[in-house]
Amino acid sequence: MNVLSDNLGLATDLSLYRESAISEAQDNYIVVRTPDAPDYFFGNLLVLPRRPVADELERLEHDFGRLVGMPPAIAHRAFTWPEGAKGAVEVEAFVQQGYDLTVCRVLAAHPREIHPVAINPEVKVRRFESQQDWDDWSRMQLADMPDPDDIRSRLFMANREAVYRQLIGRGLGDWWGAFIGDEQVGSLGLFFLDGIGRFQWVITSERHRNQKVCKTLVTEAIRMTEGQSKRLVMVADEAYHAGAIYEAMGFRPQAQRVASLCQEPRSPAAL
Repeated sequence: MNVLSDNLGLATDLSLYRESAISEAQDNYIVVRTPDAPDYFFGNLLVLPRRPVADELERLEHDFGRLVGMPPAIAHRAFTWPEGAKGAVEVEAFVQQGYDLTVCRVLAAHPREIHPVAINPEVKVRRFESQQDWDDWSRMQLADMPDPDDIRSRLFMANREAVYRQLIGRGLGDWWGAFIGDEQVGSLGLFFLDGIGRFQWVITSERHRNQKVCKTLVTEAIRMTEGQSKRLVMVADEAYHAGAIYEAMGFRPQAQRVASLCQEPRSPAAL
C-alpha cells in the first residue's frame, strides 16, 4: 500500500509493528495482531488504505472479527488510516455506534533542524538503567490512564515494558528518562528503524508539567543519539498542545495525518 508508505506516521507505526507484533497484508488491509496482549487496542487492529465511509461499517466489523479476533479473546475493534493534512474527519456513522475518533498530526525534522530552546537545567536526561526506572515509568503511565487500578491496565503496561525492553536489547533504540534528583519526571522512547528515528510515549508527570521537562527531554535525547538517523518523527494527538511544542523546536507538520477509530469493550461481560 504505497499510500501508507507516503505517510511517515503510519510508515513508522508499521515498522514498529513488524518488530513487535504480527503484521501482514490480507485482503485490502494490513492486519496487526499482538496475541500476548489482546487488550492492547492499537496492537490489534486493521490498517485501512483510506478513511472508511458509513456503508462500510458492517463489512469492516465483520472483517475485523475474521482477521483480528472476536469476543471473548478480542473485545474491542480498532481501525487506522492515512488522513489529509487539513479538514474535519467525518465518520459520524461510526461515532454513533460507540467508536472514539482520534486524529494525530505527523511532524518530522532532521536532527540538525532542531532549534536551541530554553531547557530546565535541573532536569537530567539519561537512558533507563534499572528495574526501578521501568517501575517508575509504569506508575507514571498508569497515573495518566482512566482506570490505573484496573488489572487490564497493569497487564497492558507489563506487556509494553517487555516488548520495549526486547527492542532495546536488540539494539533498536532506548528509553530515556528525565530526572530531577532521583525522581523520574518524564520519559520517552526513541527507536531507529529503516533509517528513521520514531519517538514513542512522550510523557511528563502531572506535577512537573509546564516546567520545560518535555523540551529538555526531547532535546537531550536527540543530542545523545546524534548520527543514528537523518529524520526524526513525532506523532501527536491534535486534541493536545504537544504538537505546538514540537513545532517550536523545529519539527515540521507533514502532508498527512493519522486517524483512528476505536470501539472499546462495552461492559465487563464483553471481555
